[in-house]
Amino acid sequence: MKDIVTIISASATIIVALIGLMGNWYLAIQNRKKEIEQKEYQFLLENLKGFWEYQNKLYTETLKVVSELVLNDDIQSDSFLTSYKRFWELYWSELPTCESREIESAMVGIKDLIHEKKHLSAGDSERLKALKGPMKLKLLGLAKAIKSSSILLEYSENIKEKIKKRG
Repeated sequence: MKDIVTIISASATIIVALIGLMGNWYLAIQNRKKEIEQKEYQFLLENLKGFWEYQNKLYTETLKVVSELVLNDDIQSDSFLTSYKRFWELYWSELPTCESREIESAMVGIKDLIHEKKHLSAGDSERLKALKGPMKLKLLGLAKAIKSSSILLEYSENIKEKIKKRG
C-alpha cells in the first residue's frame, strides 16, 4: 500500500511539474509573439516614415495647386498657368505613386473642371462664374479625401483597434 501511495505521490509531482512547464512554455510563446509584433511595428514605422513624409508633401502641394486653380479667376496669370502645369505633373506622374482611391477619385472629379476653366476664353466671365461653385465643392471633396486617406492616420487607427481588442 505504501508503494502505491509513493507511486501516486511521485506521479502527481511529475504531473504538476509538467503542467508548470507547459504553462511556462505557453507564456514564453505568448511573450515571444508580442515581442515579434512590437518589432514588426517598429520596423514598419521606421520604413514607412519616408513614404509618409513623401505622401504628405505631395498631398499638401496638390491641395495648394488645386486651390490656386479653383480660386484664381485670372486664368491668364502666371500663377494660374504654373499651377495648371503642375496639376498635370502631379496628376500623371507623382500622385499615382502614393495616392489612395479616395484621392484618385477626387482628382478625376476635378480634372475636367480645371481643364474646362483653363480653356475658357478670357472674356467668358459667365461660365467662369458658373464653374466656381462646382469647383469649390470638388476642392472640398479633395481636402476631405486627403484628410481621410492619410496612410499614417489609417495605420494609427488600426493600431488603436488592436489595442482595444487586447485591452
